[in-house]
Amino acid sequence: MKNFSIKKIAPLLIAVILASAFVELGLWQLHRAQDTQRMNATKVDLPAVPLLSIAAPNQNLSPQSINRIVKTSGRYVATYSAPNQEVILADGKKVLQTLEVRLLNLGHKTGLLVVRGIESTNTQDFVDSIRVTGRLYPRQSDNRADPANGLLTRLDPSLIANAQGLSLIDGYIVATQESTEFGQSITADRVPAPPAKSTTPGFYWQHLSYVIIWWLMALLVLVLPFYGRLKDRISA
Repeated sequence: MKNFSIKKIAPLLIAVILASAFVELGLWQLHRAQDTQRMNATKVDLPAVPLLSIAAPNQNLSPQSINRIVKTSGRYVATYSAPNQEVILADGKKVLQTLEVRLLNLGHKTGLLVVRGIESTNTQDFVDSIRVTGRLYPRQSDNRADPANGLLTRLDPSLIANAQGLSLIDGYIVATQESTEFGQSITADRVPAPPAKSTTPGFYWQHLSYVIIWWLMALLVLVLPFYGRLKDRISA
């Protein structure tokens, strides 16, 4: 009698365990859908904050610091070219451009990559300290060009680790404004600095479709233990 009861209850217990797992998987996909929607929602830019108040050298950027408008100052100590970088024009069209990137020495042996704008044949020389305002982005992970001297294959400070003896801030900023220490504005062929898109894999509706699939699977495994009995009753 005991063995009979265990054999009778075991399929139901297995079904409940599997259904619980499928429900949890559905909730996980639901949370990812919400994360994607939240990240892609239009946000009002917060006031500019000092860079070093939200980022530190040799540390990964926190999710809260990405896309923030930051301000900092220092001296440019190296210049690089970043070819094949995607630039979104005012009309929404995307073009590939070679960008001028400089290494900014913030002092205290700390450095930062700054995208000044589209590279020009007229190179500007800076001796004094420069004040920079721009948007903070996470480092790029995909190469955009072949390695070459003076070129950055992607916008990633790890490519120039220990350059000039500096510890580098993770990511980079696209400068929207530069000025001298006396407040005089510095012009450059600036590039737009829209907020970075969500890095959450997949799309909102894709995640929702997985939610439906996992929850249907949960319902199915709960129905299966009773299906045989129901079929026998109908046959009888």
